[in-house]
Amino acid sequence: MNSSSNWSFLANRSSTPASEEESFFNAIVFLDAMSSVFLVFGNFFILSLIRKKRLLGRSTNVFIFSIAVADFLNGSIAIPTHIMFLYQRETIYLCKCFRFVSFLTKTVVPYTIVFMTVEKTMRILCPTREIVTVARCMFCTSLLWFFSSSFNIWSVVLFTAVPVLPPVAGEPELERTYKRCVLNQRFMALHQFFLLMDLFVLFLIPFTVVTSLLLVLVFKYFTILRERILTYFFVVKLLLALSFNVLITHTPYQVITFLENTSNVQSAELFFLSNLLTSVFFTRGIWNLVIYGYFKHYVCQKQNLASIRAGNCPPKTETLRLPIHQSRPSHTRQNII
Repeated sequence: MNSSSNWSFLANRSSTPASEEESFFNAIVFLDAMSSVFLVFGNFFILSLIRKKRLLGRSTNVFIFSIAVADFLNGSIAIPTHIMFLYQRETIYLCKCFRFVSFLTKTVVPYTIVFMTVEKTMRILCPTREIVTVARCMFCTSLLWFFSSSFNIWSVVLFTAVPVLPPVAGEPELERTYKRCVLNQRFMALHQFFLLMDLFVLFLIPFTVVTSLLLVLVFKYFTILRERILTYFFVVKLLLALSFNVLITHTPYQVITFLENTSNVQSAELFFLSNLLTSVFFTRGIWNLVIYGYFKHYVCQKQNLASIRAGNCPPKTETLRLPIHQSRPSHTRQNII
């Protein structure tokens, strides 16, 4: 018998009726399917809009483009492979594909928000120096995708599909088995190391950095930079919304991944809870689309950040300068004539 069969479990109908299990299971699959449709079409619209209007000339759109690509991969690859994994028999490659893409996007999105927060903080604290340019933002985003792909290779190696155990003689026929995508027991010594590294690198570090930078902006609000922070307040709200969305959707998925691969006691409830929290994790892209819609006056626009002031109101100084500079040459020409 395969060593990974220790992770298999039996869900007895006496504790949970099979009809309720099947209906709950179908509801989870339906939620995944609907999330996949919304993610594919919604993020395809965002990506095509950025490409059609050539909006990558702004740093914010570069980061939005990166997040949209990650959510599009979730909808087009991670969720379909997760659904097929639950129904197909030979599912080891579907398991590895589902875990790799989900871990890839789980790395890209938080660190993209980190880069976005760092870039906006630098613009607020150093207004006279353009330290973070659009080209540097593109380079950092490309480097982030390369790092995420290489860092999460361990998920392809360690995760495997748990085989469904054949019926055992003497057991009731009403019992059924479930298959799951968990860490292979042959690499038991590496489980704790990679799970802890996943917890720190993909969860604690990005949220600590974002929280620290936002606290710096809060403290600077009571200094001479208050007026400049108010100018960027609309963008700070965007960062808060994206960070809160990632925190709400990633935390349950991070916890259940850790518990599912460290606890030796498995049950049907843990299996259903794991799939439910995975579906919640996939809804992150849908909430991102809602956030883009709320901040539509700033996201995917060519408008400069300086023209947005606490609610998309252009400062009066920006509108009064242009007529003055345009009127001076005309007066000088009339005097010469």
